[in-house]
Amino acid sequence: MKRTWLISVVLLALTVTLVTYAVRIGGPPPRLAKLIDMADAIVILRIERHLSGFGSPTFYSTHECFIYQTIKGDIPNNARIKLQLMNTEGSFATPYAWGSTHLMFLMKKAAEDEPTEYRTVTVNGAQILLSPLGHEKSPEGKTIEEKVKNLIKDAILYQAKEHEKKQKFLKAMIGEPKVAEHGV
Repeated sequence: MKRTWLISVVLLALTVTLVTYAVRIGGPPPRLAKLIDMADAIVILRIERHLSGFGSPTFYSTHECFIYQTIKGDIPNNARIKLQLMNTEGSFATPYAWGSTHLMFLMKKAAEDEPTEYRTVTVNGAQILLSPLGHEKSPEGKTIEEKVKNLIKDAILYQAKEHEKKQKFLKAMIGEPKVAEHGV
């Protein structure tokens, strides 16, 4: 009886501690128009350097980023800027590898003591991994939404190709026979 009570108290304490540090990231991604409205800035960036660790209870980490393009907002193009980025995918692995390129939906800092002027919008879908190449020119589209849609379509194609290459590599490791392409 005492043992069960002790285990219950320990589990309750752990749960309270985890909930205290939890950061609410909105559920499924909102419609694109709403996400665009929520963002003070939308940028295409490359991770240049990690300035803080990834163990923050807020899930934010600080990075020096190179801004390829600003689609919305007043962040200058072709500039380096420090940003607080959050992995909104809910994964324990960070998507912010050195040199990786992302489409980021950012909001202005919420408090004066924050280390950067902008941080990731805390909504699932506020960061999208892009191809590491091809961001030297402005994305196609007349409106912000059209530009973002085209970038997301490119991201879908890029990630599908990367997934396919990884699957072929892993299958070759375990000796699975190659599948003939186009049914040949």
